[in-house]
Amino acid sequence: MGNAFENMKQQLNEFYQSLNTSQKIKIGVSGLLIITSMALLIFFTAQPEYVTLYRDLPLKDAGEMTKNLDEMGIPWKNGDSESTILVPKEYLNKAKMNLAIAGFPKQNFSYEDMLNNSSLTMTNDERKKRYLIAQMNALGSTIEEIEGVNKARVNLTVADETGFLINEQKSKASVFVELKPGVNLLDEQVNGIVMIVSNAVKDLDPENISVVDNKGRVLNKKKEGDAFSASNQLNLQHQVQNDLKNSIEQFLATVYGPGNVAALVNVKLDFDSEVTESKEFAPPIPGETQGLVISMSELKEQVINSPQGGVPGTDSNSEDITQYVENSGDNSRYDKANQTINYELNEIRKQIVKAQGQVKDITVAVVVNKKALVDQEMSDEHKQEIINLVSAAAGLDTRVVEVMARDFDTTLTDQLANMPGATEKGIFDVVPLWAMAILAVMLLGGSGFAIYRVRQRKKEMDSLLQTPIMPIANDINEIELDVNEKSNYKKQINNFVDKKPEAVAQLLKTWLNED
Repeated sequence: MGNAFENMKQQLNEFYQSLNTSQKIKIGVSGLLIITSMALLIFFTAQPEYVTLYRDLPLKDAGEMTKNLDEMGIPWKNGDSESTILVPKEYLNKAKMNLAIAGFPKQNFSYEDMLNNSSLTMTNDERKKRYLIAQMNALGSTIEEIEGVNKARVNLTVADETGFLINEQKSKASVFVELKPGVNLLDEQVNGIVMIVSNAVKDLDPENISVVDNKGRVLNKKKEGDAFSASNQLNLQHQVQNDLKNSIEQFLATVYGPGNVAALVNVKLDFDSEVTESKEFAPPIPGETQGLVISMSELKEQVINSPQGGVPGTDSNSEDITQYVENSGDNSRYDKANQTINYELNEIRKQIVKAQGQVKDITVAVVVNKKALVDQEMSDEHKQEIINLVSAAAGLDTRVVEVMARDFDTTLTDQLANMPGATEKGIFDVVPLWAMAILAVMLLGGSGFAIYRVRQRKKEMDSLLQTPIMPIANDINEIELDVNEKSNYKKQINNFVDKKPEAVAQLLKTWLNED
């Protein structure tokens, strides 16, 4: 079997050697075409038939579904768009069942479904309900796009529009968000969810929206002092203290030098919330003490009592009856006058909310290095000057400012300065400039010489390869090799190369030309 294979190989080799160059090229091209055709035929015939699994999917749902398909080991690819998923025909049923178990596709009623499924027989109430459901699903899908939110559901209670001027009903909304593991929404994100829902629903007040996560926590619950929680209060207090400390030290360092002043600032901030309401009345015209007259009524009443005198008794038929005149009593008079004027004054209502975080109390302690003082002593006058400078630098009404002069402990600084090598000069200080110049010239000269030698060797090899091939049979015959069992072929070859380098080069060139 081995001999037959060797004979076949030898015959093929002889046949190939007998062909000229053009025949060899034709055979090679034909073989390449045959191999390519067979490969393409196998590729297309073995390619599975892909069918549509789902189409018109939201990008987020499509991404989650393809991730599940990868975990199940089912191949897939996109169709005419990214929202269409194709799978091999034999995996279609398996993919649908496994995705249904995982909750895909998500059945959301959209605006398109509402418009496509509407009919003329549908009542207005049914249309409103379908629109409300589509709106809730759309808001839920929008909130799910926020980073950290896995799922979201929105429930809306929209107030009915009535013809009454006073409508006690108010729209309300509740948002349930399922967060991804280990994720907590920031206050800005929660406020964003509230604003999305509030602006999407007519007459929906943000205060009537509640956002709850999957742990049952109300995320948008208002708390007193949210702006200044315990941690925020402590951080703000430390920040104020550090800023004042740095400003005082930098200011005094310009006088006493850096490192000669140390300051400690203790600040107490007032985070109490206080609201003051006041009401003031003032005349609308400046300089006047009375307001504008809006109404005026005036009443005058006069009564005069003067009884009239007359003939007492009844009239007689006789005309000769004597008449007696009765005198009247004292006359009485009653006068009354009443005037009512209503003035209108300007009413000014003020509501003053005290800002939280104001400085309530501040104390400062300053220590100055004695070595930075004249005669290393601090007088009372000098101390008072520093107190005034500190008060001015702080920019606040400091209740207590303590200043003292002490010797600073510079032991560690002195040890670092006296460490070996701390005062050593650099290399540019130790080595003279002329020596560095000579060293640079030597390096450049050595590099140039090395490049020159490499180029010379290359030229020698090129000239050697261009020389005509000389018969080397005589040189080869001169090689004496020890063919006994203890001979060292490697050593013999090395000796031959050392003795006859030109012959070895010619021999290698001959072999290369034969190949």
